[in-house]
Amino acid sequence: MPPVLSVRDLTTVLHLRDGPVEVVKGVSFDVASGETVALVGESGSGKSMTMLSVMGLLPHRTAEIVRGQVVLDGTDLVTAGERYRRSVRGADIAMVYQDPMTSLNPLMTVGAQISEALTAHGVTRQQAHERTREVLGEVGIAQPDRAARAYPHEFSGGMRQRVVIAMALALRPALLIADEPTTALDVTIQQQIIALVRRLQSETGTAVVWITHDLGVVARVASRVLVMYAGHLVETGPTTRVFAQPEHPYTAGLIDAIPPPRGADRPPLRQIPGTPPDPAHVPGGCPFHPRCPEMVDRCRTQMPALTERGGSAAACWVPPQEWVA
Repeated sequence: MPPVLSVRDLTTVLHLRDGPVEVVKGVSFDVASGETVALVGESGSGKSMTMLSVMGLLPHRTAEIVRGQVVLDGTDLVTAGERYRRSVRGADIAMVYQDPMTSLNPLMTVGAQISEALTAHGVTRQQAHERTREVLGEVGIAQPDRAARAYPHEFSGGMRQRVVIAMALALRPALLIADEPTTALDVTIQQQIIALVRRLQSETGTAVVWITHDLGVVARVASRVLVMYAGHLVETGPTTRVFAQPEHPYTAGLIDAIPPPRGADRPPLRQIPGTPPDPAHVPGGCPFHPRCPEMVDRCRTQMPALTERGGSAAACWVPPQEWVA
């Protein structure tokens, strides 16, 4: 069965005052129906820019996909016209943004905003009202009729996130992109949102791409993980395999930075030294080499390809058995 989404060699450029800057660099991955894939990395690694490129939501004057394919259900969205992309956004592919307060219009009721997303895709007004009440109930909001008449400021952060998820799922898309949907929420509400997405996914078969920097969330939601750094995919593989045996020093550093859950004799948290590079001034060779404890001379001049390594794949010249740190 073909994947719901197939991304191949996706390369995105920002046209800045000082010249073009590549922010997504030859990214390739697939997402199957019903699968949850996590896209992880530090802030500025290119996670959101990758998925905004997939959605076709880049600002036209400053950003451009210069190479690659984004195939959704057999159609390349890169070469398709804007009219076609508008027809699939919200219907076949939808996105949940990380800040529900700024994602919702404060001057419109939540019901009107969900209905607007439906009527934009040809649903009649009456059907849109009915589906709005139905989908608010599906995401666990009590008294959906009353909730539909409320404004965003009348809801808590967790309830607003449920509204945003309801809006994204109203047309039952084949692919849901969740961009840091739990970052601004406390851990109790975070777990409720994770459970909600997993339940709705099991009921509808929707494929999910979960963008996050929280590896604790990744361990709970994703069957496969994609690790990004400086616009590159540096490691991919099944979540259990990547957590148990990371093949890239950057992935290992992210995992080592997770605090242990308990224990009086816990060692100090390990840190990745330095900061991610400015996209306009990425070092040559492997972009992680200035921060990498396993760096060798070759890393300074040559970018390694993403290479299969026993069930996962990594872009690193030094295999784990040769690591010294």
